[in-house]
Amino acid sequence: MNHRVYLDYAAATPLDPRVKKVMDEYSARGGANPSGLYHEGRESKTALENGRRTVAGFLGVKPGEIFFTSSATESNNLAILGATRANREHGRHVITTAVEHVSVLNVFKRLEEDGFEVSYLPVDEWGRVSADQIKKAVRPDTILISVIFASNEIGTINPMRSIGQAIKEIGKTIEALRQAQGKPAGLPLFFSDAAQAAPHAKINPSNLGLDIVSFSASKIYGPKGAAALYVKTGTKINPIMLGGSQENGLRPGTQDVAGIVGFAEAVKIIQSEGEKEDGQLAEWRDEIVKEVITALPEVLLNGHPQERLANNISFSISGIKAEELVLAMDEAGFALSTRSACDVKNPTPPHVIKAIGRDDDEAWGTVRITLGRYTTADDVERFIEVFVEEVKKLKSRHS
Repeated sequence: MNHRVYLDYAAATPLDPRVKKVMDEYSARGGANPSGLYHEGRESKTALENGRRTVAGFLGVKPGEIFFTSSATESNNLAILGATRANREHGRHVITTAVEHVSVLNVFKRLEEDGFEVSYLPVDEWGRVSADQIKKAVRPDTILISVIFASNEIGTINPMRSIGQAIKEIGKTIEALRQAQGKPAGLPLFFSDAAQAAPHAKINPSNLGLDIVSFSASKIYGPKGAAALYVKTGTKINPIMLGGSQENGLRPGTQDVAGIVGFAEAVKIIQSEGEKEDGQLAEWRDEIVKEVITALPEVLLNGHPQERLANNISFSISGIKAEELVLAMDEAGFALSTRSACDVKNPTPPHVIKAIGRDDDEAWGTVRITLGRYTTADDVERFIEVFVEEVKKLKSRHS
């Protein structure tokens, strides 16, 4: 088989060899349970807390506000279910967007089954929600607002700072109403799934007004099975699993210290190399978009033209089936996707693509190309050539 080119970094990033090295070094020392009182346990506990400090520093928060989980999906479930269950006596209205990851949307569907009222905000043609939409949707009984930081499918980055400011302002407006009803201050809570944004955007919860944030090691060249949830000090949130008192009682179960050590190393690499890396990825992203649309004017770019992740390209192509194109590209040595890997077996058109106004034909013809650390200039040049050729073949076959 020809040289393989991996272009699905949004689904999962390869493990950086430097990350693997520190994980192997930790594991070679024994990897004892960090709850153990003996020497080996204390060593594991030190490694665990060092990792916590590193991840906290990445977000500019306190180490005690970071809770480790096994995935962004678990973090999202803990954030939404934990926060709503802890605050349900103060309201049963929650807000989210139409373009969330399925690990968020499906949790909100469960909340509806549990008697919560969910407002699903529509997005504009770029896939963004506005601060004004949030303001209009908030009610005195709203307890949680969830807005994806950056779309995993089309790369659009939401205006998080203005949304956070709007939530703060509307919170002051309804504070008197809540107090009159005997409800606590600090609601609604603002949560964001930042899994896709973590390697590419500055995520500082205090600057953005965020109370809860999720992200994962698997999207920053760290190991699968390690993720984190930021919870602002004073935020009421309940555990969603029963067990021991790990993670300050919020997330029971023995921590994967080797994974957390790798997570922390991946964070350090992003901090030192991420900005330069993103500059190059953005250049290649723009080159692909320009060359493909020049050669194939019928191809539609999904997502905001500027406010988007440096590595993400989403094309909709009417008249073809995306699965056929992905398989043809796979035969040619390229790995790309049709939609979120977590939603690939869904029999309906991609919900994010439909939410931005594409019709069914365009939605079924949508492919996602995401670049990353191991992409090269030669890969980009060859991808453009092969992609254009394969689209033309499929078009002629279906014409």
